[in-house]
Amino acid sequence: MRESRAHPSVPMADTAVEAHGWLKWLEVVVVTGLFLGSGFWLRPQDPLHVENTFAWPVLAPLLIGLRYGFFPALMSGLLVLLVAGWQYEIAMVSTYPWGWAAGILACSLLAGEFRDYWERQLERSRAVNDYSLQRLEEFTRNFYLMKVSHDRLEQQLAGSSGSLREALRRLYGELSQTQADGLNGERASLMLRVLARYGQLQTAALLPVSGQQVGPEPLATIGDFREVPASDPLIHYALQERTLVSVQTEFRKHLKKLDTELLVVIPLISSGGELVALCAVKSLPFFSFQNRTLRLLAILSGHLADMLCQRDETVDGSHEWQNLCFQARRAARDAEQFDLPSVLLRLQVEEQDLATLQERMTGLLRGLDVIAVDRQAGAPCVVLLMPLTDELGLAGYLHRLELDIRESTGRSLWAFAVKQTLVLRQEEQVSGWLLREDGASD
Repeated sequence: MRESRAHPSVPMADTAVEAHGWLKWLEVVVVTGLFLGSGFWLRPQDPLHVENTFAWPVLAPLLIGLRYGFFPALMSGLLVLLVAGWQYEIAMVSTYPWGWAAGILACSLLAGEFRDYWERQLERSRAVNDYSLQRLEEFTRNFYLMKVSHDRLEQQLAGSSGSLREALRRLYGELSQTQADGLNGERASLMLRVLARYGQLQTAALLPVSGQQVGPEPLATIGDFREVPASDPLIHYALQERTLVSVQTEFRKHLKKLDTELLVVIPLISSGGELVALCAVKSLPFFSFQNRTLRLLAILSGHLADMLCQRDETVDGSHEWQNLCFQARRAARDAEQFDLPSVLLRLQVEEQDLATLQERMTGLLRGLDVIAVDRQAGAPCVVLLMPLTDELGLAGYLHRLELDIRESTGRSLWAFAVKQTLVLRQEEQVSGWLLREDGASD
């Protein structure tokens, strides 16, 4: 029954539109005829009020024009003029009142044009209003979409302490305060707190590794971490692949067969390839269990392993030079594995200019930059490592250094320094460049 009543609605709407059109012209005839008929009834001797002080029949086309516009007003005015012509022909009056007819027609057309003008203005205002409403609706939808996205982003980054650069800066600042060498309980606890801070870990432990064997007892724990057997499939796979593994990635297809309580296992591997520990994670917030957080944890774990192995490296030169070589290898490893940009800058100068250049470069250092003097071969050089910096950042640094030296000494940097740069992409590049095996300058 409802369907049978729904279909006739469209013809009814069309009929209403047609009826409105017919009613308009019917109203034109009726109103005009009413004013003309009243004139014949009230003033038979002068029904069109030609000789009266006011031409009352003009009200008919005037009202029609104000209501329907120019063309209906024109038709109403012509109807009045036709009746006037018929009346004068019957009365056999030779002189037609042309002034009176012109006034009737002028008032009709002016009223119709006035109405059409304001109708166009109204339509324009409606179009602008409809467009504004449409834009407002689009803006409202986009606003609520952005609000939902912002809420999800807040939940996703809740408790986050900052960027990778800030994380590494805090990491080196906190671990440099420990005096003991190697991996012990104090350093393990500090390292696990750093990982928990930036990964939002809730239940985790740091497990020592000797060779390919995991120690029986964790060195540090967070939350209610119970013992995990060394035969756990995630631990076994992390030892085998020597990379971060999780149930979200490598074991997604075999999740039903996976017998583990862990979510993520992060190996701590130094830039020299030494596996020193494993971070086993049992629980973390849902919004932190994503590639961005896991990538950050993998990078931090590599730097943690480097800090444990740094004092065991044998590199000729000062302590600052050894530290720069070690950090350069780690930056190259990060560039190769995680596509993180880093650059090396070498400025070769004469001995009398070395102190000035080192002082000005040290004043422009950022939090992660490492600077050292190399005197091993030929003229002395100041070498600068800029982690997490691309070629554009290097160009900005050189521009600031040039301005600083020019203001302090009145000399141009390139008048006494020879520049060499290296964009880190592979770990094999670093050793040869630091040993000046490639003497090309740019």
